[in-house]
Amino acid sequence: MLESLSSALIANPTLTLFLVIGIGYLLGEINFWGFRFGVAGVLFAGIAVGALSPDIHIPEAVANLGLILFVYTLGIQAGPAFFKSFREQGARQIALAITVLCVGFAVTLPLVRIFHVPGPRAAGFFTGALTSTPALAAVRDRVREQNAALPFDQIQKLANEPVLGYGITYPLGVIGVLLLFQVSRRLWKVDLSTRRQRPDIRVRDFTVENPAVVGRSMAEITEIHPQVGFVLSRIQKKGRTELPKEDTVLARGDVVAAVGDEEGLRRAEMIFGARAEEHHIEQDRSELDFRRYLVSSKDVVGKRVADLDLANQLGATVTRIRRGDAELVPTQETRLEFGDSVRVVSKAEQFGAISKFFGDSIRGSAETQFGSVAIGLVLGALVGMLPIPLPNGQVLRLGLAGGPLLVALILGRMERTARITWIMPVSANLSLRQVGSVLFLAGVGTNAGFGFLETFRSHGLNLLIAGLGLTLLVNALALILGHYWLKLPFDYLIGLVSGIQTQAACVSYADELTRSESPSVAYASIYPAAMITKIILAQLLL
Repeated sequence: MLESLSSALIANPTLTLFLVIGIGYLLGEINFWGFRFGVAGVLFAGIAVGALSPDIHIPEAVANLGLILFVYTLGIQAGPAFFKSFREQGARQIALAITVLCVGFAVTLPLVRIFHVPGPRAAGFFTGALTSTPALAAVRDRVREQNAALPFDQIQKLANEPVLGYGITYPLGVIGVLLLFQVSRRLWKVDLSTRRQRPDIRVRDFTVENPAVVGRSMAEITEIHPQVGFVLSRIQKKGRTELPKEDTVLARGDVVAAVGDEEGLRRAEMIFGARAEEHHIEQDRSELDFRRYLVSSKDVVGKRVADLDLANQLGATVTRIRRGDAELVPTQETRLEFGDSVRVVSKAEQFGAISKFFGDSIRGSAETQFGSVAIGLVLGALVGMLPIPLPNGQVLRLGLAGGPLLVALILGRMERTARITWIMPVSANLSLRQVGSVLFLAGVGTNAGFGFLETFRSHGLNLLIAGLGLTLLVNALALILGHYWLKLPFDYLIGLVSGIQTQAACVSYADELTRSESPSVAYASIYPAAMITKIILAQLLL
């Protein structure tokens, strides 16, 4: 039975690929005491299938394609948050991430010497304990480059060595972090009963009474208060409701409708005056009405709200943006992305023109400009090939993991260059990332599977215990420094630690534990820096 199955898989790599993905997804859905391996189940399924025969392989190009898609789409989405993090506490948080990862690297050096673990397997041990798939890929690329003069079969065998260490230490690299979250929560007596929910966006009317704004235009008020956290959707002057524009001058007794969360509406009350409880001008749809439109036009994507000049062009204003599961109050600096659902206030006769302006196409909002993706991937591959000289005379390369990630972070921050749009719809981004992840994990797991059991028998238990120790050390240090030095809130802190661990399962657990968006925000802001640091450190272990 097993011989027949092995023969079929050897003869049909495509069948092998989809069998591994299917089994891996089923394995990833199994609940182990409150958490799941998710997409990482594909790696373990690949190892199991590959262990059947040394001749079962998935073409290396499949794993490389998956890797580059995964890191590129991640960088495109994380780019804005990554660079924004530098303007807040980001520099200190990135310093924290780099410090604890360097401590982990320093501890790894004596550990692998004690257990006599060779360099490639040691690098896999490090990337598995810290659950970094792109770092594993960078190590494999580096191993191939160092042994390029050897026969192909020997190169492949050496390139699979890191996967053996990775596969042994990875599971507890996930479990250990989740245990630390629960231990630190109890140790610091964190009360999650008052969990922070996403702030509700409401409309509230205010009567203009503040002498500081009476007689001033909206442009002047915006200049004085640039970041207010609310948008004015309507203004009622002498019983007539109209759209507020830059040249609209406020008079005492005018009524304005402000859209924002509770904090933004408090600012609106301070700026304009008392609440107008008897007025509900947003409910009067005789003059102005609203519609939602999908952003699908490439001429709009990547532009700031201020650049659209909707008030003058179409007599309209954007009051809310729904992006993924989150609803945002836009500022003049907010840039539109593919798939955004914008709520626009205008006169009813303008609805057709506004729909054409934004595109308003479900198909268009989900499609990706693969020309820009291809250009970005080429640039990333070229950057990954650039040699970085080391003090010992050797060189280091970012490879197919680091190069595309670095380029994607920059392009994601730029969002567009002339008519080239770098960003992509959230749905398309997540789909491509998932496809890339499963292709890479299926490829590396299957190709390394046959050597895995032998490695586990000879070094498995020692590497397992040492890997757990490394996981606990790095992440406990990050939790302690983040709590006592940076004084971060617990929900944000465990998201930050999930990002340092570069582990999606951990941030999903953190989201579920806290019922807050903070873990995901922290994860996205630190993930790229942690990823690049691991890519560099893992190659130094070779």
